[in-house]
Amino acid sequence: MTEVGRATRVAIAASGTAAALAVGAVGVVLAVDDRQPPASNVTNPSASGVIASATQPTPAPSPTRTVPPPPPLLLPNMRSLNASDLQIEVVGNTRRLRFAASLANVGPGPLYLLPRARGDCQSGQHEAIQLLHRDANRDGKFQRSRDRVGSRRAMTGCMLRHPGHRHWHFDAMASYSLRRAGSSQALVARNKVSFCLRDNLKVRGYQVVVPRRHFGKCSRNSQQGISPGWVDLYKADLSGQWLRVPENVDSDVLCLDLKADPLDRLAETNEADNATSVAIRIDDNRVRRVNSSACR
Repeated sequence: MTEVGRATRVAIAASGTAAALAVGAVGVVLAVDDRQPPASNVTNPSASGVIASATQPTPAPSPTRTVPPPPPLLLPNMRSLNASDLQIEVVGNTRRLRFAASLANVGPGPLYLLPRARGDCQSGQHEAIQLLHRDANRDGKFQRSRDRVGSRRAMTGCMLRHPGHRHWHFDAMASYSLRRAGSSQALVARNKVSFCLRDNLKVRGYQVVVPRRHFGKCSRNSQQGISPGWVDLYKADLSGQWLRVPENVDSDVLCLDLKADPLDRLAETNEADNATSVAIRIDDNRVRRVNSSACR
């Protein structure tokens, strides 16, 4: 073989080797590219400097269900009326001021108490809870056939058997006190007076929405209460309807104060109108009402 032929074969071989190296290099580049993460859906800044993005459409919010508020509660409003049928009773050497006391419900809802087990009350007593009605048609008037009980309060007070009246009372339903006109210091007081709560009389001048008596029984397990527009009357001759007349008050103007729910245990529309006061003057064994702004 000539030198020329040998040189030609060397050149061809060299060209093949170069081609193989080039193919290998491409393979390496492709392998490297294969390992790169997928391209982001956010493109590079454009020449104008604005970044374009591909975003998913925002789903429309689902409609929110509106829950209407419950009907309002029909609360009672307890108020002591002025003491009446004033009289002096002499027992031994003690003078007693006797009087009739009335508890009126002037609110839109009934006072409704239900007895429960003993709970935290003393032995021989049991708890009472207050039930509240809701105004079904929102007319502000109580109708027993339509307005149902919508709320129960925790323990409201205790019920006890009154030894003199021989039936069951709700404790601390009223308070009685006697003071000199112009003074806030009580001379004598009964801070917790129990009542058998029932419908006795209609409130004068009140638009009664409950035409008939509903509450009347005062047994151990019976419900007690006062309907809207009704009064629970305790006559002057009943056990406990008196205060001892202090010494040295003859001819003085005295204030006879009565207050419903003195411990604020009941839910009411108004807690500021529970009390009332009448001005009286005691002379020996006689008592009479007098006009005095100091007792208002």
